[in-house]
Formats: sequence, C-alpha cells, structure tokens
Amino acid sequence: MFAQNLKKLRIELGLSVSKFADRLEMSANTLTNYEQNRRAPSLNLFVQLDKKVNANLNWLVSGKGEMFNQSTKKPTENDNLEQKIVEVMEKYGVIKNKA
Repeated sequence: MFAQNLKKLRIELGLSVSKFADRLEMSANTLTNYEQNRRAPSLNLFVQLDKKVNANLNWLVSGKGEMFNQSTKKPTENDNLEQKIVEVMEKYGVIKNKA
C-alpha cells in the first residue's frame, strides 16, 4: 500500500519522479525503488515526506484519512517527530516493534 500511495502523492503534487526525488533529497532511482516496492521505506523518507510536502503518514501506510495533514504547524525542537513516525510505522507493520 505504501508504494502505491507514495506514487499517488507524487502525481497529486504534479511532480515527475526526478522533481519529487529532488524535493525529498534522494536520487530518482531510490524514489522509483520505493514506488515499485523494491525498497522498504526508511525513517528518513518519512521525515522528508512530513517536512517537505506535509504528507499524512497514516494515509501513506494505511490509506486511511486524508493525503495531506490539515495542520500547517511546523515541527519544533520539542516535537518528537521521529518517535511519532516510528510509532506509525510500527502500527502498520512497516517496521517491527523493537520491544
């Protein structure tokens, strides 16, 4: 589901693979591998999707909710963004719980 939703997100933004990869600070080949489900998503990818395009991480991994976060609030130093992302990834089985 993640791979399909990542591609839907890119198309919704009207970006080519190359332009979207540039925005996410990765190579076009890496992005293509994510979109074709040949590479498991990294924590850094989720961070970039949140920061750069305000993507709803729950939607990306589950298809539930809206494609984009409704809030325009930017993460602050006090927000534990990485922990939130890990929790979402664990919830939907993208990564295994470390406990």
